[in-house]
Amino acid sequence: MTTRIGIDIGGTFTDAASVGPDGVVRIGKQLTSAGEEHRGAVQAACDTGLDTNPDAVLAHGTTLVINALLERHVARVALVTTRGFADTHELAIDSRPEPYCLRYRRAPVLVPQDMRFEIDERLTANGEALRRPSNEEIQSLVDALSDVKPAAIAVAFVNSYVDPSNELLVGDALKAAFPDVPVTLSSDISQRPREYQRFTTAAANASVAPLMRAYLGKLNDSVRGAGFSGDLVVLDSNGGAQSLDVAMEFPIRSIESGPVAGALASLNLAVAHGIDHAVTFDMGGTTAKSCLIEHGRFFSTDLYWIGGYSRGFPTQIPCIDIIEVGAGGGSIAWLEDGARLRVGPRSAGASPGPACYGQGGTEPTVTDANLFCGRLPAAEISGDLSLDKNAAEQSLQRLASEIGLEPLRLALGVLQIAVLSMAGAVRRQTLELGHDPRDFWLIASGGAGPMHACDVAREVGIRHVAVPLHPGHLSAIGMLSADLRFEGTRAVDRLLSELSPRSLLAAMDGIRGELMSALGGVGASESDVVFHYSLLIRYVGQEHTLKIRAPVDGIEVPPDFQEKFSEAFVAEYKRRFGHANPLAETEVVHLELVGRRSLPRPQFLTGEYRPKIQKSTGLAYFSLDETAVETVILDRRSLSPGDRLVGPSIVCEEGSTFVMPPGTEAVVLEDLTLLATVE
Repeated sequence: MTTRIGIDIGGTFTDAASVGPDGVVRIGKQLTSAGEEHRGAVQAACDTGLDTNPDAVLAHGTTLVINALLERHVARVALVTTRGFADTHELAIDSRPEPYCLRYRRAPVLVPQDMRFEIDERLTANGEALRRPSNEEIQSLVDALSDVKPAAIAVAFVNSYVDPSNELLVGDALKAAFPDVPVTLSSDISQRPREYQRFTTAAANASVAPLMRAYLGKLNDSVRGAGFSGDLVVLDSNGGAQSLDVAMEFPIRSIESGPVAGALASLNLAVAHGIDHAVTFDMGGTTAKSCLIEHGRFFSTDLYWIGGYSRGFPTQIPCIDIIEVGAGGGSIAWLEDGARLRVGPRSAGASPGPACYGQGGTEPTVTDANLFCGRLPAAEISGDLSLDKNAAEQSLQRLASEIGLEPLRLALGVLQIAVLSMAGAVRRQTLELGHDPRDFWLIASGGAGPMHACDVAREVGIRHVAVPLHPGHLSAIGMLSADLRFEGTRAVDRLLSELSPRSLLAAMDGIRGELMSALGGVGASESDVVFHYSLLIRYVGQEHTLKIRAPVDGIEVPPDFQEKFSEAFVAEYKRRFGHANPLAETEVVHLELVGRRSLPRPQFLTGEYRPKIQKSTGLAYFSLDETAVETVILDRRSLSPGDRLVGPSIVCEEGSTFVMPPGTEAVVLEDLTLLATVE
């Protein structure tokens, strides 16, 4: 049995987890160093006892890509597109997400007008070549790009999803002319229609390519320097892992790699306990994330909006459908227009961090409010980082004096506002999708998730809250079970009734070579890879599709595949929208083929139960009535299967704290998961 290591870099903390042949999980935690993220990652991995065995696998997830795009700390990128379409990147689509907001503005585009270039090429929507770029035009483009000296180049033509030959022609010329500049082709990332979405996807990938290449290069050098000699893989946003080379070429695929790993661990927990309906709640230092789990699978999307649908921009990448809000332990409390109390989305991050960290922060945060209210009793939360209650009180006092409140009243209000914001994300995954929250488990993770999980569950109407062992490291633990995975698509645009098994097999043969090229980065051979395919189907005349997976793994196309896919589509359509029309014609828009190579799976042990550690008590505040309640404080290491807890209680462990308000009860399950029932 080989060793698996996972490293998750968040906005505030960097977490690591490893499991070796003995099955014991070892964890490490370091503050994230802005600009030097690889240093904390290597140190956290070394804290777990970095294995130097060449068979070891190190999986890595990071928020570096999403943070760079949100904060626009990106490279200067040039966008090359079809003549007449340069402004598509800025015109976007005709949606009006906030029609009554007089001050509505979209986020600025990634590529300004002076960095957008056109070339005379054109394909029809059927792939017929109307114009090929001439050598003279390509040379003129090279000369124009030489003048502006871009740090990265994106090439996106209007119908390249049908036939990428024009993109390949121009891309090869640009790579030869600018060998040190990353060149992104839209057709390499997405083979889907809707040119605006493909243009923004290519531009986003190019804009973070130099950053991700430099970062992953430093990380690889650092872990090798620390003695690691195994395979280094990077998680993508769809629950799989990719080789280092692929991650450098397509950094946009790693946009949610950290949160997805936590969702993967939550899925494993739900499956282990036979839970068909669960919703995840992952609260870190900067954001809180939620995703839906049903019948052992995630909901996924092929369109991820960076910065949100209202003001952000879309990327066409496969991604687990995660809803994220700017509420975390480091979220700053502030006054809007001098009167209205807001919490987040601004975050104190790791530096200076919340005031109670003693790292120079002075603004009050959610963590400061928890500490001041007695809900965070630990003297230390990671390594040498101690919590300073006096500093937390002073930060709250400064803000409270501006609005004429007592610090305690302000602190309780900060916590309530944060809970309402996070409950909104969970509600969007349950109630707003037509699900009854009472049928769901809430699986809490992240350093701050268990601290607020019971309050969020009560607000939404969820009855059961599950807190796994090491919840503060759950994203790193989720990486320990990720497999190598890659997918490719092809446009089909045929009626389902007219599609033949032969044409499907021919399309899959074309994709399979691309998948093997991507999966071969860590020594995969075709005998190691399991394939499965899906069809993206819609009713004729509709715009959007549903992804219908083939009933079995492999690339076999049974003779009655039309009937099977039609039945599955109608059932899924009815489940999603409450109705269906089995007599209407359906069309297949795309074929998706996924290749998966299983990496060595760790065997987890819960470890030996330790002798009972003396519990203590303290005063804590749980509601806006400002009444202090005597609260039991426990060390999680003292708990054994079958133990029962009654709120108000606080369970402390390295990296996280579980808060049980009055009216909650919990039992310790066999795998040491805490299962709480909320009144």
